[in-house]
Amino acid sequence: MSTNSALMIEWGMPKDGRETKALEEFMTHVAWWTELKTSGRIADFRTYGPLTGDFNGRAGFVILEGTQKQIAELHMSEEFRARLNRVMLVGENIHATLCETGDAMTSRMQRYGKSLKDVLG
Repeated sequence: MSTNSALMIEWGMPKDGRETKALEEFMTHVAWWTELKTSGRIADFRTYGPLTGDFNGRAGFVILEGTQKQIAELHMSEEFRARLNRVMLVGENIHATLCETGDAMTSRMQRYGKSLKDVLG
């Protein structure tokens, strides 16, 4: 099974007065991401905490990886949408971005190279 898709979820600092709830939501999500990986619904995940930059805008993010089918099913699931709503209630600057990775990025760059040649000669 080739990992060729990813979902990046970014978050900023918690909303004022919701810091404790935001931490609880984060820990609940780490357990959920672990369950998704263990059950084979995603291939892997990794959380990141920036050491520099705009912490209000990006206090952390997670990248969930899997096949295009796995990530599409997760992204469109009612469970994901409900969980995203919970996060938006306690945190600022929440973003969810679908990404290509692995073989899909190789194909993407090949298409780009062909377009360069076709358009620019």
